[in-house]
Amino acid sequence: MKKIQIDARNPDYALIKEAAQVLSDGGIVALPTETVYGLGGRADNKAAVDKLYTIKKRPADKPFSFALGRLEDAVRDYFDVFPPFGYRLIERFWPGPLTIIYYAPKDEKIGVRIPAHPVTNEILRALNKAVYLPSANISGEKEAVSAAQVEKTLGGKIDLIVDGGKCDFGRPSTVVDLTEKPFKTLREGVIPEGEIAKIFIKKRILFVCTGNSCRSPLAQFLLGKSLYETKAYAEERFEVVSAGVSAFSGAKVTPPVLNILKQKEGIDAEEFKSQRLDKYMILSSDLIFTMEDRQSEYILRFEPKAESRVFNLKKFLPTEFIQDIPDPIGKSEAFYEEVYSLIKQAVLELSDWL
Repeated sequence: MKKIQIDARNPDYALIKEAAQVLSDGGIVALPTETVYGLGGRADNKAAVDKLYTIKKRPADKPFSFALGRLEDAVRDYFDVFPPFGYRLIERFWPGPLTIIYYAPKDEKIGVRIPAHPVTNEILRALNKAVYLPSANISGEKEAVSAAQVEKTLGGKIDLIVDGGKCDFGRPSTVVDLTEKPFKTLREGVIPEGEIAKIFIKKRILFVCTGNSCRSPLAQFLLGKSLYETKAYAEERFEVVSAGVSAFSGAKVTPPVLNILKQKEGIDAEEFKSQRLDKYMILSSDLIFTMEDRQSEYILRFEPKAESRVFNLKKFLPTEFIQDIPDPIGKSEAFYEEVYSLIKQAVLELSDWL
């Protein structure tokens, strides 16, 4: 057995590659995480997997979870489409001490975690393969939180120990099962169950227009104001955001919208910055409201499974006013006022519906 030390603040990439190579060759490597030390073995190498079960004395019918270095790999290659809440969990806690159990594309249940420890994260990225990373201990015994503890209990049974310092938390990750409705906490570790529940309860409402500089920000600010003034605990129950299908990220709202919000609503939108719509915004939103049918069509081409959550805002206008919300860019201030009036009518009806 060999032991190497890698400084998390200034990792030696030659040593990172060395550890990744041992894993690639089918070796078992003790790796630091932010929770406890884990035993890494390539998930696609049967001999390595069998050795992990033997070392840990773990029942063969108790599966391991995957550990990956890249969030996007987990979402793209390992899991089927989550409910919106699942993507918000990922936003908040990955990389980090959360293991998520959900369906793989072929419907079997799997668990995945993206460790936040910089040394192990770099090793996993260099390997570019999934590993199993159970805690570095005999099943049922106390978890190791330092390389010295791993060496004392398992040193003669593994191929390499990566000493990345003492673990930050010294407790296991939280394990949440999203196949149970709405979710089930199988193990409450570093992240309290209450923090998971807060993210589930707080529904995300997304407004979409073209450039995210006039119509969708108007809707975002108007709905936020209405909800927070009329709904009990609205700040804990709703998150209102906006984006544009062709937006330049970081742009401000147009001056006419800035003036309308300040003069008519007492809202200061100076700090608003536009953002371009992407797949994860769509997937993480419970309700999506567009200004025009073409934006709804764009979203559904992008992510057809969002169909039940996409609505044109015009559905909330009185019958005699039903129309797409027109784009005021380049138009007169009077036209901006008309657009504001349409959006406010629709948003107030939507607020009551919510």
